[in-house]
Amino acid sequence: MITTFLPEHPALQRYVDFFYFFRAEQTEKWNHIAFPHVNTGLSFFSGVSIDRNEYRIAIKGQAGNKPCIEMLGKYTRPVFVSCEGLIDEVAIVFKPLGGNRFIREDFVQAAPEYSQAYNNALWLKAADALFRSDDRIKFLEEFLISVLIENEQFSKMEKALAMFETNEADHSVVDVADKLDVNLKTFQRNFRKLMACSPSDYKRIARFRNALRSKFQSGEIKSLTSITYEQNYTDQSYFIKEFRKLTNQNPKAFFKEASLVDGDKIIWEIL
Repeated sequence: MITTFLPEHPALQRYVDFFYFFRAEQTEKWNHIAFPHVNTGLSFFSGVSIDRNEYRIAIKGQAGNKPCIEMLGKYTRPVFVSCEGLIDEVAIVFKPLGGNRFIREDFVQAAPEYSQAYNNALWLKAADALFRSDDRIKFLEEFLISVLIENEQFSKMEKALAMFETNEADHSVVDVADKLDVNLKTFQRNFRKLMACSPSDYKRIARFRNALRSKFQSGEIKSLTSITYEQNYTDQSYFIKEFRKLTNQNPKAFFKEASLVDGDKIIWEIL
């Protein structure tokens, strides 16, 4: 039902982690839980209705509805997603700050909530053409290249993200602002404008995602204790507390229930 694709164009490989296609038949129901991520998702849908309420998204096949676009924002708690009926989705999963290269507004303006419709006229026109295309990946890549903004305005923010994402050192928000030679309040304001979350929340999400990668994708069998200290959590009690906040589960239960979808790109809890 879900198939992932890596971007082929070299310019897109810098900013797009992967694409995926999701196809559900009329009689199928598909529920899953998505967890906080440093990446940003944007999905094109054909013929659906979408309802959002308290970190729950209900997607239903709705024949005759025009193509629409759903954009995920930043969130620090699980999002329950239910799919019912005939659903045709083409999704772009951007790398951190990657989506900012393809939209004209600040990310916090485009995606202030955990999930919302993206009603940009140019993108909606592309959505309509996408579902009529015989080669969706080719069309999508050509469209993204046509709206790509290549400049260095994000260079300092990219350095900040790299410091928050590394597990080699535990960089505080103050430390990162100092290293970039930026006033703390200015740094926090610009960070929220570009990332739609605070620097401290981003750091929490990045550490959480590093822990998932270490457990699921390292090829090694690792204990929760080793992950705790590898990812710079103060102690196991703090590690468990953070996982409960981000997943509503303790780490042991979470790792038992979560699944890799179509290889190792997507980690969801399938219900």
